[in-house]
Amino acid sequence: MEAILAVADEHYRLKAYQQAAQKYLSAAMLLETHDDLSSKKRLGITYTDIAQSLKRLKRREETADYYRKALAVFTEIDNKKYMARTLNTLAEAERYLGNFETALNHATQSLKIHSQIDDPEGEAKAHMGAAIIYRYIERYQASLAHARSAFVYFSNVNDASGIAKTSNEIGHIYIRLGQFDLARSFFSNTIKLPRSKVQARTLATALRETAVIDLNTGNYEAAARLAEQALAIYKDEKEIEKQSHTTRIIGDIYRAKDNVSSAIGYYRQSLSLAQQVKSDKQKIDALIPLGEALLTSDLPQALLVLSDALALAEKTDSDEYQLRAIALLRKGEKLSGNISRSLDYAEQELELSETIHNQESAKQLAIARAALHSYKLELELEGLRKRTELDRLALEKKNNEIAIARSKQQISELELSKSRYAKFTLSLLLTLCTIAALFIFRRFMLSKQRNKELDYLASHDPLTNCYNRRFLFESLNRVFNSPPVPNNLSFIMLDIDHFKTINDTYGHSAGDRVLQGVAKILLDNVEENAIVARFGGEEFCIVLPNTNLDNATTIAEDIRRDVEGYVLDSITLTCSIGITSTAGNATTVSELIDQADMALFDAKSEGRNKVTVWRDNEQFKGARTAP
Repeated sequence: MEAILAVADEHYRLKAYQQAAQKYLSAAMLLETHDDLSSKKRLGITYTDIAQSLKRLKRREETADYYRKALAVFTEIDNKKYMARTLNTLAEAERYLGNFETALNHATQSLKIHSQIDDPEGEAKAHMGAAIIYRYIERYQASLAHARSAFVYFSNVNDASGIAKTSNEIGHIYIRLGQFDLARSFFSNTIKLPRSKVQARTLATALRETAVIDLNTGNYEAAARLAEQALAIYKDEKEIEKQSHTTRIIGDIYRAKDNVSSAIGYYRQSLSLAQQVKSDKQKIDALIPLGEALLTSDLPQALLVLSDALALAEKTDSDEYQLRAIALLRKGEKLSGNISRSLDYAEQELELSETIHNQESAKQLAIARAALHSYKLELELEGLRKRTELDRLALEKKNNEIAIARSKQQISELELSKSRYAKFTLSLLLTLCTIAALFIFRRFMLSKQRNKELDYLASHDPLTNCYNRRFLFESLNRVFNSPPVPNNLSFIMLDIDHFKTINDTYGHSAGDRVLQGVAKILLDNVEENAIVARFGGEEFCIVLPNTNLDNATTIAEDIRRDVEGYVLDSITLTCSIGITSTAGNATTVSELIDQADMALFDAKSEGRNKVTVWRDNEQFKGARTAP
């Protein structure tokens, strides 16, 4: 047995956690056959060792299961010290699983037992565990109180390792509170401690988090120096996943300094490290900023990288990662000119935003419930303390008549204090509920505004601010699918003459400005109820409700003259226009568009810079107005 445990301990020391867990499990199976007190205690400790190994492997459910088994054994043999310590580690396991109320129950029970026994180091660690849980449920003042209790103990006994861990935790709390200078000062406590007395990972955490603070405050040189120091430690410790994380932070620093090529190099290193440890989360964390950085230098490669990130995000069922990847893919497709694909991603982005909003609301509700549960536990604990005090006073009452009078006065004061505390707690709970309601309402309004922006994006061409082809077809389909079709709806199709020559001669940037200028002319010449849409490339369409062919022809001629008179940086323009109307024989959207297209083709064939009206005759020569 001892040989098996020795091998298991060596595996754990070498960070071979899978092999360690297997050996500890073999030892546990042997210990389960013994019924003496010493064997049961060793069994509980072995269950704890199994849990610690599984924790390193991030097998969260199994970790909690073995801590529960250890707690059951220590409870059976009534070992208070191990019960209290195991409750603390079980609270941590439940926190990783998102079971905040259960975690809080265990942490509170651990502290309660510690108050009854002599284990100051274990009690300090329990305060640390409680501090982390309170930070997760956003009760930061309670979190600080527990963290400071642990910090005071470790400072009094001059435990550098404990001081470093509590300093880091207080730093994390101040980051949540947005007090970055205070956060930096506590991380500095860790950095200034003798390195021989601080765990390497704890020091690396302080260096890394300080680097992030410097990055966010624009102190890039200091951020890079600290991040490189953290990376060196993780390399020495062979913490590949942490190396991936820190390398990505260095990439963020270089990108903030506009050194995109260096940033891309670090993001690729981060991805390579993530692939070594087969961490999908770290892969996505590297792929998304890598893809974003490549958007400005290698657009096709950026789209491939972001597609890989989206595939991994879908595999891991992470809506937030999917949303980030989709948002960047939408941007990339837009930059590549694939507007249709960009709109598809915009729709996916809208759906995911709604899903994440609902998930966030549920998460906030769970946090609020956990916070309320913490107040309930504190109220119960306070009530227990008051009852203990009342019992003590009642005993004194029996022993001394003078003490009886004094006790009555103290009892009254305690009852009054309890009533005031209950009222205060109730007011606090109501305030928290109000804050939660306001938070949810604010998120709803932000989501509503976002939906409005996405609706606009889905129906408009981003370059010209005209409606897009999709909206045009939807509008015309509504007209033709709701008989009777009005006979006074006119349809105009316009094409900018020699637009390819403009692009080839002056560049696509000039071509974009030409499209924007023509779009403005179209919008200025029609009523608000008209639909001006970019049909594709240099073609535009106009839907004119309640407008006969004669009036439509007048509008088209005004547009043709305005375009002819428009000059952009010495570039002169003309356009050709085809017109039709529902007064003809068009029975579908396609027929209406084909008629306008034939009229446009006729205008082009006759030398361009003309307005042609479609006529229902075999030759279709049309009626034209000369410039």
